[in-house]
Amino acid sequence: MNGFLLVALGGAVGACLRYGVGLAFTEHGGVSGAWATLFVNIAGSFVLGAMMGWFASRELAFENTLWLLVGVGMMGAFTTFSAFSRDTVDLFLTGEVMKGLIFAGLNLVGAITAFAVGLLALKRLMA
Repeated sequence: MNGFLLVALGGAVGACLRYGVGLAFTEHGGVSGAWATLFVNIAGSFVLGAMMGWFASRELAFENTLWLLVGVGMMGAFTTFSAFSRDTVDLFLTGEVMKGLIFAGLNLVGAITAFAVGLLALKRLMA
């Protein structure tokens, strides 16, 4: 149960950070929200990658408090793209390059297609 609380707390922080980045880009920076998403995806992927490298170099368990709070909770709420990046790189590093390429392609094409289908379906349904 303690793990759920850590993930929830980290998730709350990550979601607030994500909202703050969006505001900074759109309200204060005067640019499209898409650039905020790009920034969040890259920054979150970097933080998660750096954390994983740090954990691996110290042979720390990924179930510990810091990982659950920051890696799973905060970065999970800040951007799910960081988890996608981790899974893709993990496939590459374990020698499953073709699976990694397929996984990455399916995620990108599948998610964008699903978004478009959902958007169009609801637009048509609500018309």
